[in-house]
Amino acid sequence: MDLKRLCCDVILLLVNVLIIGAGRRGQRLARHLIEENKSVTFLDRDQTKCTATEAKLDCMAVCGLGTDIEALEQAGVRSCDAVIALTDSDEINLVSCGIVKSNFPNVKTTIASTRSISYISDEEGSSHPILGISHIVNPDFEASERIVDIVESGLYNDTIAFPDTEFLLFTIQVGANSPFIDKTLIECRKSIPGNYVITGILRSGEALIPSGRTIIKRNDTLAIIIDNDETFTLLNKVGDTFKPKRPKKMVLVGATGITRFLLKKLSPDIRKGVILTERDKEICEEFSRLFPDITVLNVKITDETIWEDEDFDKADVLVSLTDDDELNIISASYAKTIGVSKSIALLKTNTNYMQFARNLGIDAPISTTVTVVDSIVKQLRGKQVSTMHTLFDGDLEVYEYVIPNDFKYIGKALRKVDMKGRMLIAGVKRKKGDSFIPGGNYEFQAGDSLLLITSHADGYFFEGFIK
Repeated sequence: MDLKRLCCDVILLLVNVLIIGAGRRGQRLARHLIEENKSVTFLDRDQTKCTATEAKLDCMAVCGLGTDIEALEQAGVRSCDAVIALTDSDEINLVSCGIVKSNFPNVKTTIASTRSISYISDEEGSSHPILGISHIVNPDFEASERIVDIVESGLYNDTIAFPDTEFLLFTIQVGANSPFIDKTLIECRKSIPGNYVITGILRSGEALIPSGRTIIKRNDTLAIIIDNDETFTLLNKVGDTFKPKRPKKMVLVGATGITRFLLKKLSPDIRKGVILTERDKEICEEFSRLFPDITVLNVKITDETIWEDEDFDKADVLVSLTDDDELNIISASYAKTIGVSKSIALLKTNTNYMQFARNLGIDAPISTTVTVVDSIVKQLRGKQVSTMHTLFDGDLEVYEYVIPNDFKYIGKALRKVDMKGRMLIAGVKRKKGDSFIPGGNYEFQAGDSLLLITSHADGYFFEGFIK
């Protein structure tokens, strides 16, 4: 281990995080933080959960309520840098963070998860100021953001749009006829010109940050950042069966909270082609009032006749958004078997279904657990990180980082900063709005937004770079 990595590890060991709620979201977040050598403690009222969590993760778990000051003290809140409340109760999450903020000023960051939309802006997802809490995260809003990126791009896979830039990140599998096969990245740049960067490769389950000499193999999954205007041009050159298409006819299954967020964010030209199915008549009437430009059907998606009566087989995409993971998987998978071009399934309770859903032909399984953890990690990275997403089941991390005035590399050329193959700068956005893919002569400037890609295993290098 080199000295720089050792120093970064020591810094990270000093970071203490208290997670209130030892459920699926808390455990995924803890696993992410523990892999970065952060110290994690759980506080949960269920002793069985506490015992199971300690057995699975390298952490301590205290049995008690997040609203109980004595329990918070026992869980070591006085030495914590961050407290994150992820129980199934909005009220417990909010009150717990409020108590911490009022009684333990040493805690720099408090984050509460809430399902109610009353605590956030319906349009932008920003938190209403409440109890001094640093940040409020809403699972439905976070998942809707990912679905909007996928649908609006027409790519129907891991797709990320970066606000106020011309960049789009998407993944594509290298097929048998791909011109990428058996070429290095340098050779790809020569034979397939364009304003793009191959930022990551998933190969046999392992995520890689490639160098110019990395050779692309068949069945690799590539993560590519590209100027949005050039996306379709590049994909036409790549060929295979990858044909982007923004939907003209779109079926949504389930009128839930995430459906509300999604419909508000979809562009009007896509929304006018939406058919929403919902089994509850009163909810149908509510959505008809809120969104008069869509078609709302009061039906059960499990009624096979509705698929034929409404010509669902001619839909460009079906998105299943009910609160039932199994129903979402069945609906999205069945849609593909009858001829629907693309399908998306929401997973609210079981992240393990992600690969299962892909194996059933579902194009984009979306986990609220994953999107919530991404949002929280972004907050923990600091105010200079404006967006953060993960790819390849969390193995690859993508950040948008705004350079502060005291950044240690200001004025230095990119080619003179040794990334040691652990991080890649794939895009730059200037304060005045210009976006470009940087070359070796790019010089870091205060106010620039950098698109940074690193593997989760090298997260220590990212933190060392921005400090």
